[in-house]
Amino acid sequence: MNQENSELPTVKIDYDSVEPDRLNYAREKLGVAVWKLATGSGEIKSRLADAFVELAILHETDFPSELRDEWKQIIYELTKGKMQYSITIKNGKLIRAPLGLLSSTLRFMRESTAKIIAEQIYNLASRLCVQI
Repeated sequence: MNQENSELPTVKIDYDSVEPDRLNYAREKLGVAVWKLATGSGEIKSRLADAFVELAILHETDFPSELRDEWKQIIYELTKGKMQYSITIKNGKLIRAPLGLLSSTLRFMRESTAKIIAEQIYNLASRLCVQI
C-alpha cells in the first residue's frame, strides 16, 4: 500500500458476534505482534517470524466475522511455501529435518512482500482495536 493511499477502508464490525474475552485476547495478541514488528531486532522477515508466534495461537472465532478472512489470509501468506528440509546428523545417520512452513516460506520471500504482510498485520490490529 502506498503512503498516499494509506487510509483504511471503513469496516462495520459486529462486536456482539464475538465473546468479549476472545475479542480482548485477539486485540492483545495482535498488539504484541505489531509491537514485535515495530521494535524487534533484525530484518523484516525475522520480525515477521516473531510476530507470527502471536498470530498462530489465535483462532478464527477470536475475530468478528468481518475480519476473519483478513486474519486467515495473513496466516496463509506466511505459511504457503513448499516445505524445505535441512540435513542433520543424528546418531551417526543423515536425517532430513523439516524447517517448518513459516521458515520455508520466509526463506524465499521478497522483502517487499514481507513489508506488505507486516502492513496487513498492522491494518488488522487497527481495525480490531477501533473504538465503536
